[in-house]
Amino acid sequence: MRTIQVFTAGVALAVAAAGCAQQPRLEAAAEAMGAGGLTSIQYSGSGTQYAFGQAYEPGGRWPRFVAKTYTVAVDYQTPAMRLEMLRAQGEDPPRGGGAQPFARDVRTIQVVSGKFAWTEGGAQPAPNPGAVSDRLRALWVTPHGIVKAAMAGGAAADEAGVVNLTVEGRQVKATLNEQNQVARVEYLSSNSVVGDYPVEITYSDYAQFGDIMFPRRIVEKQDGFDTLDITVTDVQPNAGVSLPVPDNVAKATAPPETPTVQIEKVGSGLWSLNAANTRSLAVEFRDHIVMLEGPTSDARSAAVNEMVRKTIANKPIRYVVNTHAHYDHAGGLRQYVAEGITVITHESNKAFFEKVWARPRTLEPDALSKAPEPPVIETVADKRVLTDGTQTVELYYQKGNGHHTGTLIAWLPRERILMYGDAYNPPPGDEIRTPDRGPEYAIQLVELVEQQLKLNPVRIAPVHGRVVPYQNLKIAFGISGTN
Repeated sequence: MRTIQVFTAGVALAVAAAGCAQQPRLEAAAEAMGAGGLTSIQYSGSGTQYAFGQAYEPGGRWPRFVAKTYTVAVDYQTPAMRLEMLRAQGEDPPRGGGAQPFARDVRTIQVVSGKFAWTEGGAQPAPNPGAVSDRLRALWVTPHGIVKAAMAGGAAADEAGVVNLTVEGRQVKATLNEQNQVARVEYLSSNSVVGDYPVEITYSDYAQFGDIMFPRRIVEKQDGFDTLDITVTDVQPNAGVSLPVPDNVAKATAPPETPTVQIEKVGSGLWSLNAANTRSLAVEFRDHIVMLEGPTSDARSAAVNEMVRKTIANKPIRYVVNTHAHYDHAGGLRQYVAEGITVITHESNKAFFEKVWARPRTLEPDALSKAPEPPVIETVADKRVLTDGTQTVELYYQKGNGHHTGTLIAWLPRERILMYGDAYNPPPGDEIRTPDRGPEYAIQLVELVEQQLKLNPVRIAPVHGRVVPYQNLKIAFGISGTN
């Protein structure tokens, strides 16, 4: 297999120079699709979008959302791309993650331009330096982008219409149909929970739009489940696409390789740790430490654990408690396994973790894949109490939770602090309400805590948000109750 590396500038110029050296099938694809004279494009439609890594049950399909509008603008010369999507609630009742339940439609705008990436929609654009490669790869695997990239790099189509090339460090396989149109693009991606996983994009139902042919149906699968299904209704070849880099994005400094950790004592023998925009709790027992949640990534877990050991000297971390198996909450668990620390999770998550942690990790090897150790996983059915007579953590199963079927919450009775994964994410500053989120999951949590468990929390310690009064959760959604 011959592979090439796509350089992210001057692709359109390279196409003309390299075109005469290509094999006929790839040249025929460029001609049939109108790729040669295409310098930019904008296309739009609607359909469905699914939240990767946020399944309702371990190993299940991704939760569905309605993509009311889906618009992509591409400049192949810079290169640059802007994706804007307006999403609405798709699961009724809400099931799974992906920032649901929605109280109103949610607009997402993601942009890449050259070596910069950012998100729009806030007070000012938010730099996303870690997303540059993924978004540039998304640009080059568009129907005309993959043809341009292949021709610019000197790739060729074989007799079966298969083209192999390298795009942003990943091996990509494109397949042409009998009409020499791009029918499918495949490559591997990587995630800290599941390791290597396949991405497959299919393009079908081509139609004429001006001087080009473009698919009216785009379907994407990640790790075997749909993540996108769009019906294209409008295509504008050589549209005026200009995506200048905002000043604050251009001037933003690169994030450190090791996440910065902020630690705050929030109770007797209890610390809150904020790193990579997620929080966990360190609970000090007489002769060991229990970590509540290992989210985001192994790099975050390593940095947090180092800070904990500096703060609480001469006591080992014995357990890490996982609230549920969504990838943002389980992304740092493998670092704990690599350090010989026992994972505690709900019993329904155990087989899933054992299965996915055994998968290959060739793209992004981690500490555990470099020095494999069998995971030690202990489970909770309905309740488990960790105590040494002075410090106590009570773990409860949240049966019937709409966010995830294997959800645990943690209760620290001495401090009257409730720790959980998802339901209410307190915003920064003095604001309490989160107008984009519906109340369903918060109501489920309050009913469990007050009506079933008869707990009386004073504060909450959510993974997505700082420690705040428990009443903030109820005020945010107008929930009445016993507390």
